[in-house]
Amino acid sequence: FNFNKMNEDDSEDTNWNLAAANENFRRAFYYGLDLTEYWKRTNRIDPLSCENVCFMGRDLCWTSDGKDYTLTMRDKLGLPAQDGVKPMRFDATKGADFKAKAMEELAGIVTFPVEVDYYIQGSNQSALDSATVLSNIFSNCLGDDFVKLNICTYVSSLSKEVRDPHLQSFVINGWGADYGDPQNYLGQETYGEDTAYYANSYSNINDSTDEDLIATYKEFTELVNKANAVTESLNDRYEAYAEAEVYMLEHALSIPCNLEVSWQLTKVNDYSKANAMYGI
Repeated sequence: FNFNKMNEDDSEDTNWNLAAANENFRRAFYYGLDLTEYWKRTNRIDPLSCENVCFMGRDLCWTSDGKDYTLTMRDKLGLPAQDGVKPMRFDATKGADFKAKAMEELAGIVTFPVEVDYYIQGSNQSALDSATVLSNIFSNCLGDDFVKLNICTYVSSLSKEVRDPHLQSFVINGWGADYGDPQNYLGQETYGEDTAYYANSYSNINDSTDEDLIATYKEFTELVNKANAVTESLNDRYEAYAEAEVYMLEHALSIPCNLEVSWQLTKVNDYSKANAMYGI
């Protein structure tokens, strides 16, 4: 989410900023969006393999008993195992409940439906097709009375044309790990820290003026820094980071979206080659 969104005329998009600062508004997104059709844009054969429920990347860190950190996260979030039939996180009832709460809390404060600006490169037909699918998901799952997804375009540079002037309501973005530790991910979204790249470049939380939202981010930041200080035991360190990440996701500060699990036609078996999740 972008918590300090601007309009193209450099005025503040107050309607979006007030809505995005509301926790129940964000939780409606978190639980209420069934992204299966969106994942089919990457993997039509097995779309649920693309479901992501963690901010931290998988296959990166393991506890001493060999358990992937993200499986620990899934357990702490109370999510079921992937059954190949439905998404693990999607819960239409919870989504509807949080939508109702948000609309009640924001009544008279924001105008519904809330305009949601999602940017793609104008010359990319594939991006347009995916955005159209996403727009239909927003409409079908959250309702046209709640939000309206606008497919907006930029010419060549997302960073210069959209991100720097704060025009986006949200971005779907990600990266591979730079080093094998949860701090690599969670440290990108902490409040008031120059090294938090995503907080400074995407969510713009440091420019928000909403006291409740800032307090939530500060609590998350405190949990991350507490985990940073744990250096004697990797298990304890991962446990502390998991506590921070659970807090982040339960407050829907960011919403895990997708993993790029695609199919390819190739003469070379990629799994026969040397591979590392980070580094050279």
